[in-house]
Amino acid sequence: MTGTADPMLVLRWREPGIQLPQRRRNGSVEKGPSMQVAAVQTAPESVRAFIQEYFDAWKGTDEDKILAYYSDNVVIHLPTGTLEGKTAVRDNFVRPFIAAFPGNIHSIRNLAHAKNLVAVEWSFDAVHKGGFGKIEATGNKVQVPGCSFYEYDLGSRKIPAGRIYFDFDTLLRQIGAGA
Repeated sequence: MTGTADPMLVLRWREPGIQLPQRRRNGSVEKGPSMQVAAVQTAPESVRAFIQEYFDAWKGTDEDKILAYYSDNVVIHLPTGTLEGKTAVRDNFVRPFIAAFPGNIHSIRNLAHAKNLVAVEWSFDAVHKGGFGKIEATGNKVQVPGCSFYEYDLGSRKIPAGRIYFDFDTLLRQIGAGA
């Protein structure tokens, strides 16, 4: 899955009472109400650039820079549970990860999108340099693949919701937690 998905289709009924015959591919004519189909698509480079900027924000330890990408009422679903609101995302996701893995790199492997929704296959590469929960820094390198689905708004440059999938046990094993 590379590039972008087929454009999201938005269906719009014609004005009520107007029935135009539609020619089918086989040449026959269809009578009755018809639908117009219009493709609505954000430029793929705009979506990729937005997600890359968001991932790049994670390279440092500036939680405000990361949190700026989330709407105030963001909802993030993680393998460990659901976080609602920026405070919960900050305390239970952003802070633990940037403390334990400062300078981490999220590499986009594949990206597909529709209007206001993007699917990203990624790789998380980091060194365990700080405490992660009750696990002290080990200096171990980690490389964890994952996939995320983010709702996005390019106008506000915000993520109102995300579903982030990765094998949490793999991460724990790689930092020496023996999960």
